[in-house]
Amino acid sequence: MKTINNKLRQLEKLNKLLKPLGGVFLPKDSPKQFDFIFIAEMPSMNEPKEKVKDIESFNFNITASDQFLQNLMIKYNVAGSYVTDIVKKRNEPRRPTKKEIKQWLPLLIKEIKIVQPKYIVVLGKTNYESNFKRFVKPLVSENIKIDWVYHYSQQGSKTNAEVEQKFSEVINKMKNKQNK
Repeated sequence: MKTINNKLRQLEKLNKLLKPLGGVFLPKDSPKQFDFIFIAEMPSMNEPKEKVKDIESFNFNITASDQFLQNLMIKYNVAGSYVTDIVKKRNEPRRPTKKEIKQWLPLLIKEIKIVQPKYIVVLGKTNYESNFKRFVKPLVSENIKIDWVYHYSQQGSKTNAEVEQKFSEVINKMKNKQNK
């Protein structure tokens, strides 16, 4: 079993390759924990008002949606969990292509192997159905419990209460399985 410090060193080394779009422990000031990984589709696109030459180096500030996710993580005692994306390249808002997913998949699998989570929570039903289930899940240990929650930025299709309700159900279900 890997020690926490060893895991942190390995993640730091991997994320240096992915700068600035590697995974992070959120909220940043919470103690790091390794039971859960949250996996989104692609890095969020808080687009600058003007076109920027190097979009990768633009300072993307935390949005209200990002803060909502972090507040849920605190409320349901999964703060300090590792949060990452399947595709680790920022782009215009859209679904990732099969080629992009396959390109970045080895790095995601490496993150999962380093963290050795008990649970994976996929952010977004479409992300789960179209991307994760098809490409990632077959490569993940059967010992890891997997479920999905609504993406925290549902952009009008779900209320914050609906997003929170699903989040609560999934996290509590996973934690209850752990205690049995």
